Amino acid sequence: MSNLPKIGIDIGSASIKMVELVPAGKDKWKLAAAASAVVPVGGISGGASNQAAITSSMVKIIKEAGMRSKRAVVALPEDQISSHVVEMPAMSDNEVEQALQWQVEQYIPIPADQAVWSYQIIRRDQPGNGAGGMEVLLAAAAKRLVETYSQVVEQAGLEVVAMETELMATARSVIPGGSPPAMVVDIGARSTDVGVVLGGQLVFARTIPTAGQAFTRAIETGLGLDTKQAEQYRNAYGFSKEQLQGKLLTVMKPVLTLIATEIKKTIDFYVSKHSDVVIGLVVLSGGIAVLPDVVGALSQLLGFEVTVGNPFSRVEMDESQKKQLMEGGPFYSVSLGLSMRDA
Repeated sequence: MSNLPKIGIDIGSASIKMVELVPAGKDKWKLAAAASAVVPVGGISGGASNQAAITSSMVKIIKEAGMRSKRAVVALPEDQISSHVVEMPAMSDNEVEQALQWQVEQYIPIPADQAVWSYQIIRRDQPGNGAGGMEVLLAAAAKRLVETYSQVVEQAGLEVVAMETELMATARSVIPGGSPPAMVVDIGARSTDVGVVLGGQLVFARTIPTAGQAFTRAIETGLGLDTKQAEQYRNAYGFSKEQLQGKLLTVMKPVLTLIATEIKKTIDFYVSKHSDVVIGLVVLSGGIAVLPDVVGALSQLLGFEVTVGNPFSRVEMDESQKKQLMEGGPFYSVSLGLSMRDA
C-alpha cells in the first residue's frame, strides 16, 4: 500500500464526489476530507463548458474541504469501458502482456491504436506438468475519453497517478479481501453496474442500461408527477409498502424486476463457467442503495441475501464526519475505493 494520501475522484453523470484518505495501517485509512458537488446536465461528456464547470467545482471542493494531496486517482465510467475475460494458457506476467499486445483488438470495439488498455490476472491454475491455464480481465477505453478526464483533473491542479473503472473502485471499498464470493451492484443515475467479486477482486463486470432515472420516470408516468417531485418521492419513500399506500412500490417494481433479472443472468453466466464458485450475497452501492426498503424488495426478487455496502467500514472518522457522511455512505463508494488504491 502506498503510504501517501491520494484524492479519489468520481465524476458521475449527476455529481462529482471527491475523497482524500490517509493510510492508517494495514487495510485501514483515516478520512482527511470528503465533499461533492452537482455537475451540469450531460456531465463531462457535455462539452467544453461542462468540463470547465467541473474543473471549477473541483478547485472549489479542494479549497473548501481543505484537501492537501496533489495525487489523484480517477474513475472512468463503466458504460464507456470495454471489459472482457480472456482465457489463456499458463504463462509469466511478461508473456501475458506480450500475448495481449497481439490479441487485444479482437476483444475491444475500437482500433487498438485509439485505445488505452490494461489488464489484471484474476485466476491462475497450478501448472502441473505443463497443464493449467489462467484468466485475465482486460479493460479498454478510448484514448479520447482518457485524455478528457486527465485534462479536467489536471486543470484543477492535480496529478493523475492512476485511472480505473467505477466498479473496480466500488468492489475495493465495499467488499474487503477475504470476503466470500459476492456480487456488487452499483445502481447509479443512468446505468447499473454489476460485477462478481472473489477475494476482494473484481473478476467479471457488465453494465445494465437501467437505473435511477428509470425509477424516476416510472413515478412520473404512474403518479402524474413532474421530475422534481418524482425524485423527491423516490428518495423519501423508496420501496415502502406503507408509505403512500405502496403506490411507489407498485410503479417502481417493474424497473427493479428488470434489474434483478439481469443480476440473476450475470450470476448464472459466471457460475456456468466456474462451477466451484457459489455466490450467495449481493452488495448494493450507489445512490439508489440508500432508498427506504430497497434491500427487502430486491432480496425478495433475487432470492439472495442483499446488503448495503459500507465503504467507510475500514475508515477512521471523527464524530462530525460520521454525522455528515455515514447515512449516505454508498454515495461515496467509488471515490473511497479510488483513494484506497495502491497507486
